[in-house]
Amino acid sequence: MFSLELLSQKLALEEILESNDRSGLYGLKLTSEDALVLIEARNQALISHGRIEVGSATIGKIIEAFLDSPYIQQADYVEILDDLIETFYYMKNEMFEVLSDDELIELMVKYYNGKSGGSIELLRDRDLDKVLRHIHNKF
Repeated sequence: MFSLELLSQKLALEEILESNDRSGLYGLKLTSEDALVLIEARNQALISHGRIEVGSATIGKIIEAFLDSPYIQQADYVEILDDLIETFYYMKNEMFEVLSDDELIELMVKYYNGKSGGSIELLRDRDLDKVLRHIHNKF
């Protein structure tokens, strides 16, 4: 089991670092240490929200979706990705799987770059919370 976990982490690390090819065009780059921080953030978010996920596809999708955001600079890149990962899993849990991963990420990008003005707090506590209340009212 331990060797499988190490292999999974190694693959996740490689997948995340591959994002540097595209994000570098926007002045954003992750180190191996940064990638490990994001893997740990994902692992903690999964544990705290009682979720299971194989691979690091979600991290890669979030990186890809947000790499051209005007609100993300190299200095805060890892911190913002960490917050976006936590927000993603929180919302995924609370939305009763109504939205696919891609739909939720698309919604996050729309609000983060739009009404939220680059604020994770506004994204999570105002804009996505409004969507969440709408979904809860349907059920």
